[in-house]
Amino acid sequence: MDKKARRHVVACCILFIGLVIGVTIILLPYFQRLSEPEYQAEIQNWINEIGGAGILLILAVQIVQVIIAFIPGEPVEVMAGALYGTVPGLLICLAGCVFASAFIFSLSKRFGKKLLYHLFGEEKVLSWKWLQDGHKSEIVTFILFLIPGTPKDMLTYIVGVTEMSAGKFIGISTFARIPSVLSSTMIGSTIRQGDWKLSLSVFVITGLIGIAGIGFKDKVIDFCRRKINGGHSNKTKCESLDYVEAVHSDKVYPLMYCRMAIQGNLDIEKLKDAVNLSSQYVPEILYTYDFKRAVFVNRDLTVENVLILDRFGLEEDFWWDLSKNAQLQIVFSKEEKQSNIVIAMSHILTDGVGFLQYLYLLASLYNDIPSDKRLHNTRDISLFLKNIRVGSPTEQTKYGMRINAVPLRAFNNGTQSFCLNSTIDSDDLNTIHVKAKKSGATLNHVFITAYARVIARLQNTDKVILSCPADLRRFQPHQDNLTVANMTGIYKRIILEINEQITFSETLSQTCIEMALQKERCRCFESIRLLNFAFHKTPRFILKKAIKKSYHLFPVSYTNIGIIDHEKLYFRDCYIKKCYLTGTYRLSPDFQLSISTFRNLCTLNCTLIGEAGDERIGQSILEQIKKELLEWIQE
Repeated sequence: MDKKARRHVVACCILFIGLVIGVTIILLPYFQRLSEPEYQAEIQNWINEIGGAGILLILAVQIVQVIIAFIPGEPVEVMAGALYGTVPGLLICLAGCVFASAFIFSLSKRFGKKLLYHLFGEEKVLSWKWLQDGHKSEIVTFILFLIPGTPKDMLTYIVGVTEMSAGKFIGISTFARIPSVLSSTMIGSTIRQGDWKLSLSVFVITGLIGIAGIGFKDKVIDFCRRKINGGHSNKTKCESLDYVEAVHSDKVYPLMYCRMAIQGNLDIEKLKDAVNLSSQYVPEILYTYDFKRAVFVNRDLTVENVLILDRFGLEEDFWWDLSKNAQLQIVFSKEEKQSNIVIAMSHILTDGVGFLQYLYLLASLYNDIPSDKRLHNTRDISLFLKNIRVGSPTEQTKYGMRINAVPLRAFNNGTQSFCLNSTIDSDDLNTIHVKAKKSGATLNHVFITAYARVIARLQNTDKVILSCPADLRRFQPHQDNLTVANMTGIYKRIILEINEQITFSETLSQTCIEMALQKERCRCFESIRLLNFAFHKTPRFILKKAIKKSYHLFPVSYTNIGIIDHEKLYFRDCYIKKCYLTGTYRLSPDFQLSISTFRNLCTLNCTLIGEAGDERIGQSILEQIKKELLEWIQE
């Protein structure tokens, strides 16, 4: 239990003790009179006079109390016990619960989650999403209605949107309410009989049980969540491609960054709410990662552990320990005319496409855009491996099997961090796009070609080897859910022959042919099915060594994140002036070219760790790639 919860329980205890003492002092004279036979006779005469109308009145009040969920039910139950006795009062109250529950249940079934959002707020309802989607909700419903302190009347609305039938729910919830209602009617009945000592004893015992229920409510709910989710609510196993990223964390620490320059007033509290809401869809953003057990672990981190406010500048060495901190971090740095923001995410949790999906989700929640209530996050890579047949390597790949990639910069022990950029403006990018289409190529083909030609020149070679990532989601076009997960395969060996006589267009033609063949043969799925099978069958220490040998990190790599959709990534009352995504920082001698486009401005990027000279080398490579592209459109 955290400090806030403990303070809450202590405050409830103090309030309860004070309430008991106050009520006892005020009502003590009346309690004493109840022991007098004459006074008891007066009460009985009054009950006889009102007859059945009194029963109907108590029944009506009980129904209204359950329907209007925030009204406490105990006073109604105590009154029923006082007027009609322990068992008759219990039956009246339970009858009211049955009628009200049936009405609420049918109302929830008819109007669905829209009604719940209107009554309780989307955040509150989403916090019970695990119950709505569960397949073991009967026993969980019984536990939640049995334990004091849980929001029973709100749960009546929540369960209405599950698959449970009305009859089953009413039976379970009514039976589970009996102990709580019985204790309340017993208090009322003993008060009426003048046995105020017994009344006070039952009241104190019931109150203490209620406080215990409030204090342990979160643990009870967590237990129920584990019951629904098969016992693993506080952790999420990583998938096979997640593990590949984690294995190489000693060489390439798995982090990704979205860097934005924003004009306008970004509402920090609203952003916090959006992050909190997004954790209902992707809970792992608030988890730590256990590198030994290969699981994401819930350590009760909150949105406060994610946001870093008023940081002085955005130094390029923004890094954090994924085993101790959340998988998401957001950093703010204010300047005179704009705010610079970095949203960073664990590459163990997701890849570039999944990162973009999360950013779009975060923005939509910030902007109060209603999302599909059936939306959930799919992380299981095996779903994407069905019906995939991997063809043989291309002839070009076989031909270049013995070729080794040569680094673009020298090895050094430097520790300086550099985030370097070169941009291609909208007009030039449009021209490149038009010419690419005329050539039967994509922008991705064009970028690979330009990169390969620069590599050939820098390495003084006529054969260039590149690895190219591929989004495996594209092979399963009918996936409507979130896929904030690692679902990127690799075309491991793209071999291109380049010399001084070969033009850009000729190299581009090679690239198009090779990429088309590799895509047709699903080469990006090479060994993934075997990896996924072994991941669930092989001890981690053996698998780690196998991955180290089989999944090499190339010293020269490439990734094209693609277009960042400004119609999905925006924040109300703000203008995103600039936005681009980067990969993780590469230790020397490695170099990775990252490309992303926002509002038709293309950013070529590299993130490096090394010495001062590496900044010059990295920037020079980016400028040469840009020069290749601009010269091509002038041909």
